[in-house]
Amino acid sequence: MTIRSLPPPDLSKTSFLIVEDFEGMRAILRDILNRAGTGRIAEASSAVNAISMLERTRYDVILCDLHLGQGKNGQDILEEARHRGLLAPHAVWLMVSSEKAAEMVTGTVESRPDDYLIKPITETLLFTRLIRQIAKKQALAPIEAAMREHEYLKALRLAEIQLEDKRAQTPHIWDLKRLKAELAMHSGEHGMAKAIYEEALNLRELPWARLGLAKIHYNEGRLNDAHRELKAITDGNRAYLEAHDWLARTLDKLGDLEGAQAMLERALKTSPRAPLRQLHLGEVALKRGELTAAAMAFQSSIDLARKTPLKSMQPYLALSQTRLEQNDTNAALSTLSALSIDMHDTPAAKLLANAMQIPVRLKSGERNLAQNLAQDLAKLLCSEAQHLPTEAVFNLAPHLLELGDKATANALLGSLASNHHEHPEHLERAQAIYTAAGLESEGREVLQSAARIATDIMNRGVKLSREGNLDEAIELTREARAQMPNNARLLLNHAFLLIAWMEKNGRESSRVQEVRECIQIARKLKPEEKRAGELLARLELLGNDFEV
Repeated sequence: MTIRSLPPPDLSKTSFLIVEDFEGMRAILRDILNRAGTGRIAEASSAVNAISMLERTRYDVILCDLHLGQGKNGQDILEEARHRGLLAPHAVWLMVSSEKAAEMVTGTVESRPDDYLIKPITETLLFTRLIRQIAKKQALAPIEAAMREHEYLKALRLAEIQLEDKRAQTPHIWDLKRLKAELAMHSGEHGMAKAIYEEALNLRELPWARLGLAKIHYNEGRLNDAHRELKAITDGNRAYLEAHDWLARTLDKLGDLEGAQAMLERALKTSPRAPLRQLHLGEVALKRGELTAAAMAFQSSIDLARKTPLKSMQPYLALSQTRLEQNDTNAALSTLSALSIDMHDTPAAKLLANAMQIPVRLKSGERNLAQNLAQDLAKLLCSEAQHLPTEAVFNLAPHLLELGDKATANALLGSLASNHHEHPEHLERAQAIYTAAGLESEGREVLQSAARIATDIMNRGVKLSREGNLDEAIELTREARAQMPNNARLLLNHAFLLIAWMEKNGRESSRVQEVRECIQIARKLKPEEKRAGELLARLELLGNDFEV
């Protein structure tokens, strides 16, 4: 097919950043852009330079090569730039690669650039993609800007206004409808989102619409319906990796660990540079007792996330536990050492890097060293119990009981029970730890007491609110939040009380920020919770001049 040459567009008012490690390729791109009258072209030869330039300037278009030699690649730069808010709402990101293999293209798309270009790049190809993406991003920019300001109702209204404007409907009508559905989901309006997804599917088979329906089913607890929709996508589309991730998550929750692992492995064959997917694979493999596969996946997750915003303690702790189950105590200690180095600026990481040595030392026969560690860390573990990851508590508590340190074990498991008193599976695991240690009755009392305290606090808060004592109710839940920072229900109750207070007394920036923090944490703990979106909508109705 012959591609007709098009006259260069007018890019005289468009700023560009070219991220490319080869000077020759930078020169080619620069020359092409100059023919369109571009006068503002910046260049970066490495990821470090690119991030530095993005920190200083908001570019209109970024042309970024996928492969940049050693260190971070183009995908890593894009993820960091989006995570840190270094891109303007209208910015267009085009990923460039010399790879023609389908897996490389799919892998690049997965990091969500606006488009991708395969070398060699022609002038006509570049300009065609640029014109299309610039027009699209400019049309959606006001909506994106509102979303960045957490003004989701405003963003939803802006999308509806554009959809009502017949002149603006083409060619971005379905981009707008898709964005409207996502905003509806974010605001807890599942019915609105479902209507859009079903409308799209009535026109033709659109994987994004079917995935949206699957997410609604999943979040509302209809796992079999979610499984049906996700399987319909993945059976015919190996490249739609987000659907693979959601199907793996659904199979995991349904108890089909073999199916979940197979789905994750299939997705990783297509795009292996996915630290969160590697982490999920490790977790599923560990549940199945496939320790070698689990260790490999956890290590991959660590390596891929080490220099990115996705870095977390979770894969380090999981890998250490896996190595311990493999009876490789040296490797377990080495992993904990890496945790303390890689996350030296995170106090909880340092604490856990030391504390999780206790089971390792016990395994290697160094009981005295384990005992000394437990004694040295007891006070800090008790004071920080509410901030420790659930799995770390489950792995550490049995060994503290083995060493006779019931006080610290009770503090850890009691805090877990108060944070997760509505999760029977957590309470059952905690009770099993006490039962295995011969402390069934004592453990039941610890857990029931902690759960009862959490429930009583929330009931008192509701009672005070109904009596009109909002200030007292807020202080009660604020103090409780400090002790139960991972209790999703408490966080949302506290957010509700703060919003009710502002609806009565007027908006306060500090309280707005507190509400946002509560909702953000609650959503991480319970992504399916519709109440979070409903509270965000109420928060926005207080005013449109929120501070970030």
